[in-house]
Amino acid sequence: MKKLLALTSTLASFLLLNSCQWTPEQGPTNMDAIHDAQKEGKFPTNEYVIIDVNNLNITEINKPQIIQSNSIPKTDLIKTYADAIRPYDKLALQVIDTAETGGFSSRDGRPVQFGPIEVPQSGKISIPYAGDFNVIGKEITDVQNEIQNAYSTVFNTAQVSLNRISRLPLTANVIGIANKPGQQQIDRKGVTLADLVAKSGGTAIEPFTCEYKLHREGRTYLLNNKEVTTKNILAQDGDILEIQKSDKHAVTILGAVNRPGSYPFPNNDARLADFIGQGGGVSSNRADVTGVFVFRKTSNDSATIFRFNLSDPSGVIYASRFLVHGDDIVYVTEAPLARWNRMIRNILPFSQVSNFSRIGTAF
Repeated sequence: MKKLLALTSTLASFLLLNSCQWTPEQGPTNMDAIHDAQKEGKFPTNEYVIIDVNNLNITEINKPQIIQSNSIPKTDLIKTYADAIRPYDKLALQVIDTAETGGFSSRDGRPVQFGPIEVPQSGKISIPYAGDFNVIGKEITDVQNEIQNAYSTVFNTAQVSLNRISRLPLTANVIGIANKPGQQQIDRKGVTLADLVAKSGGTAIEPFTCEYKLHREGRTYLLNNKEVTTKNILAQDGDILEIQKSDKHAVTILGAVNRPGSYPFPNNDARLADFIGQGGGVSSNRADVTGVFVFRKTSNDSATIFRFNLSDPSGVIYASRFLVHGDDIVYVTEAPLARWNRMIRNILPFSQVSNFSRIGTAF
């Protein structure tokens, strides 16, 4: 985070020092000149791509991001809630034999009771006169039928009834910025990570600004809010779900706006127009609204730069539709084209803007 702040401060200083010398009439209105410069080799085209946002491409641009987080954690179904028998369940067996010569009844005619029978981790229980049975993961009725069949060969009039009399609760812990962090019971079928968050009173901040660390069986999985709320990841016994504020839900606004700075997302699907509004709007006496740019890091330290012309009504509409991503940099220019070319050459290749480790340690 410190490196990111150093990066933002450095970039802001550079842009603001340069922009103070430029007049609002001189913005980079002709993107063809920049593209021509790329073709002529004046700029390293493999470092960035400039895209004029228009009606033909905005739907494609706004497609959801591909999430580059850990794989969805595997779930051990034995450790999730189910009616099936699991370790440490306590069972009780009743055997009723109404035949006078059945050979399997108590002296007073009442059912013969066996139990409590605690299911060990191995899953094998021993039933008198019937033998051993592996019961982990099986339904009560299925095990009852197995015992019944075993007794029928010797006591053909005996009827058995198997019941669960108690079981240890399954629990998971929710820590971090939940309203009521603590231990939660997995007390029904289908309890998910999202249910654990709800049982904990929800998040203390807007859910879409949160990220989650799931600590499970010695591994840690980093999940975003969308994965937690839509993937139906089952909670299992022993889970620790840590909720924290994501550092990827803020956008930096620079250049000719009234209040430049870093701003958190106002909602889950924030648009460019929302952030320009948070920055107090464009400066009426400094901004060249024909050149509003969004810098976005892509793979391999390269960048995509989206350009908007807010002097055109269609450009305003595109800004109201354009979905901003976390860590985007918005720049409202007042630079002449020639100075813009020199500026972009200084702040790009994007590795100089996005490579936190190099920039953060250089200043």
